[in-house]
Amino acid sequence: MQPGMGLHRYTATAPAMPFGPWRGPGHGTPQPGHCRQCGQPSGSCCCGCRECRKEAKELLVSPSATPPAGTNPTTGSVMLKSLNVSGSQDLTLDTATIGTGTAFIGGGCCVTLAVEYAPSTTTAKAVVLVAVADSEGTVLIWARSEPAGTGYRVHECIITTKPGAALTVEVSNCTARVRWCEVFSCC
Repeated sequence: MQPGMGLHRYTATAPAMPFGPWRGPGHGTPQPGHCRQCGQPSGSCCCGCRECRKEAKELLVSPSATPPAGTNPTTGSVMLKSLNVSGSQDLTLDTATIGTGTAFIGGGCCVTLAVEYAPSTTTAKAVVLVAVADSEGTVLIWARSEPAGTGYRVHECIITTKPGAALTVEVSNCTARVRWCEVFSCC
């Protein structure tokens, strides 16, 4: 190296690149469905921003001493009675009390339901029915009859549905809770 010729530090600004290697396409302008801070897809974002949030929802149904309107306490509810298919589990009700509950399922993407239930009386069978009717007319039903003496049960991923669905839960001789998470995008 010749005297007087030293290496100089580059002092100009960094060249503008259309795709920054660390921030995704175009600095500060994320693609739809991507985090505004890190540029990652919303489902993969770990930077702590609240662009997409999950909200836990639940519906608790207990049997009541007075049956719901349109039911006969000696034969059970209309929905539970209609599921008595020969050769399947006995889903009809004799003289048990019945509980019914409804909820609306919202959010921005598919929802998966889980149910947990415990019998009210261990000397009688328990019946749980979960029905979902979505906005496109599809109806999905999950039902379970437990013999006398059965304890607390949990069943996950019983039904997957779209937002906008109506949830109906019917129980006989048990208390049931249906849980799901609704995902909201705040972009």
